[in-house]
Amino acid sequence: MRPLRRIVRLALVVPHVLLGLWWAWRRMPAEPPPRTREQWDLVHRWNRRALALVGVRVRVHGRPAEGPTLFVSNHVSWLDIGALSTTIDAAMVGKAELRDWPVLSVLIVRGGTIFIRRGARDAASNAAAEMARRLARGDSAAVFPEGTTTRGGHHMRRFHPRLFEAARATGAKVQPVALVYDHPAAPFVDDQSFGQHLWRILGERLIHVDLHLLEPIETAGRDRRSIAREAETAVRRTVANQPPSREE
Repeated sequence: MRPLRRIVRLALVVPHVLLGLWWAWRRMPAEPPPRTREQWDLVHRWNRRALALVGVRVRVHGRPAEGPTLFVSNHVSWLDIGALSTTIDAAMVGKAELRDWPVLSVLIVRGGTIFIRRGARDAASNAAAEMARRLARGDSAAVFPEGTTTRGGHHMRRFHPRLFEAARATGAKVQPVALVYDHPAAPFVDDQSFGQHLWRILGERLIHVDLHLLEPIETAGRDRRSIAREAETAVRRTVANQPPSREE
């Protein structure tokens, strides 16, 4: 059954990606956001459909904060970006290597991604400066403060405070987001390639991801370390209270 499932899903995903490329070229500006309401709705709709086609369903709990907001989430998989992009109006912070991905790089760049070059000395500072610029003009941004993917749960890493500087400097809210998958195939870890992981995901019957939008944190008069600790604690608490993942 899994080989047939993979073939059928792949046959459906390819035209959806091509549609996304056409939308990106024709309806998304080359410059970063702000986006119009219509454009954000298009982003949400495309991502919901893309995840559904590969067998992933997003269940949203809570509501995105209003106004300029830095969304901070635990990081489990490349699926996280799609899950967040079904719901929040925010530019994602992603690794610079995403610009080199075949085909998908067009969607990533036109989506207004803020790129961070992992390992570079000033990577976090440069990303924070760009996030601050966008927050100051009224936009929102989303980042994974662990800096890498983990299996979630007690495997979570600490949130790097430097990535919270943009919110502190501009007075924008920070909204913690907890992502919880119900299947062990979801984590993108152990040196898997994107193709290998996608192939496994395509073979699973159904994967749910619960997206918990937690209580926003006010940043006025706060230092970035205390903000990072509060956000990390909120996400850890939510993740710990979820049932363990299980196979089909």
